Amino acid sequence: MNRTVAMKTMRLPKFASTQSLLGVLLLLCALMFYYFAVLRVDYSKTILLDLAPHPDATEYFAQAKALHRDAWPSIQIGYEKLPSRYPLGYPVLMLPWLKILPKASAVLAPFRTSQTMGLLLLLIVFAFYEYLAMPLTGGFAALLLATLPGFFTFCRSSLSEVSASVLIVLAFMFAFLGVKEERRWRIYLSAVFLGLSLNVRIQSLFFAPLLLVMAVLPMRGTHLRWLFHCAAVTVLFVLAASPLLVLNTIQFGSPFKTGYDFWAPYFSMKHLLFSLRYVPENALMLWRQPTLQPHGYDAANMFGTGTSFVPAFVLLTCAGLLFIRFGWFICCGFLAGLSSFAAALCYLFGRDGRFYLPLLILLVAVAVLPVTWAADNLVVKKRTVTAVTVFVLFAGACLGYPSRSGYNTPGINRSQAWDALHFTTSPAESIQFVAQRHFATRLSRQPGIVLSDIDPVYLNALLPHSFVAAPIDGNHHYKWSYTWRYDRPQAMTLVEHGLQQSLPVYALFISRDDAATNQSRLPTVPGYEWRILDNSHGNAAILTLAPAGSDETAPAPE
Repeated sequence: MNRTVAMKTMRLPKFASTQSLLGVLLLLCALMFYYFAVLRVDYSKTILLDLAPHPDATEYFAQAKALHRDAWPSIQIGYEKLPSRYPLGYPVLMLPWLKILPKASAVLAPFRTSQTMGLLLLLIVFAFYEYLAMPLTGGFAALLLATLPGFFTFCRSSLSEVSASVLIVLAFMFAFLGVKEERRWRIYLSAVFLGLSLNVRIQSLFFAPLLLVMAVLPMRGTHLRWLFHCAAVTVLFVLAASPLLVLNTIQFGSPFKTGYDFWAPYFSMKHLLFSLRYVPENALMLWRQPTLQPHGYDAANMFGTGTSFVPAFVLLTCAGLLFIRFGWFICCGFLAGLSSFAAALCYLFGRDGRFYLPLLILLVAVAVLPVTWAADNLVVKKRTVTAVTVFVLFAGACLGYPSRSGYNTPGINRSQAWDALHFTTSPAESIQFVAQRHFATRLSRQPGIVLSDIDPVYLNALLPHSFVAAPIDGNHHYKWSYTWRYDRPQAMTLVEHGLQQSLPVYALFISRDDAATNQSRLPTVPGYEWRILDNSHGNAAILTLAPAGSDETAPAPE
């Protein structure tokens, strides 16, 4: 009897070391895939340097540049420094990259930030399971996360979804540990991470029910002490979110007003941002992906194939629900997830899959449960068939097969992993980026005013600080504000100001054809005429406002 016990005791360390080795190997596979699918992307060969979708990515980048230069988040149109419609958290995360990258490559800061945060999340997931003494599960979870289409798609994006997801996942992890180990300080950390996530994505607020876990911990001491802890976790949550609240108060006069109230007030005034009438269409969008039906265009098509999850992942998640041991944490976590899911379904733009990304990442923890069970029962005769079936689903989820790729394309025999390793959005360069780069190179550091159809916020963030960019007329992304106006009169005022200050006035177009088509929209100034520079680049056209009848064109480049 004692000999049998001793033999079992000897096998346990060997079994644990084998699990650790397999877990590390799976993590390495996940990191290798992440490198080839995300970190190795050559953005100079794509159109992504245009920083679409507008105005999201453009304003994030512009705020980061303003923080780096002026220590205050803003966007610039003409000489005006204006508030952005988006929170400042993601621009703050870009600051280290703005210091590291050369000025000519500063446009890569949003992409490098998303790539870094995605890599960090992979390591956090594995470290979390390693802490729980479940290294094999950690390896499975890391590989499942790395190959989740929505995850690697937005890891190579210029958007904030992955950054917010990292903070939300950390909040769930520490809430789980707080309940499991009955340590309230871990729940305090959860509140801090969740509050910080609001500074990146305001929609993170809908995960707030997670903090109810503080109320379900075993009561120690008096009711007053229990109330104190419940109040303290709320206070910490609000304090962590306070940068956003304070900035909103300074810029808009209320902590509960955002840049959307400034730039797109129609929706907030008419209460159209959230409505039950959006649910059917948004739910149909979600249904089309696991059922392999053609689905519409969203931001995922810019940075990937447009597919965020595949049927095998959904089946694994459904199987994982059978392994969940219900408790207070599960109830609070489920309530938080349901709150976020319901809010996204009721959201005006809820057809965009990126709003469900935090939920998809959290569901990895559920989808990995049957895989772990299958690994433990693979050699058990009565369970071998079921275990093999689970591994087939796991392989299908990791390969992303079967699935659709592209916008309303035929055929369902696509592998998302294969498409990820062969990612490209276009063989051409970014037209807008090339145009502004040529302009800055051609005119060097000469000061001046630039009118263009290229997003003025984008131009002001990229061009040397001596230039000031503004729209040609009222046809621009910022024309919906009831408070701020820019149209032909403002363009004329800006041009007249430049002439009075003896500043060169330019117009920048993406091509000569574009210049020929839209030159008539430029302000008409008596005694002056618009002339194209003789050596304008083939992919960009620069016009300068010069006195009529003179030979003056533009200052010679330095």
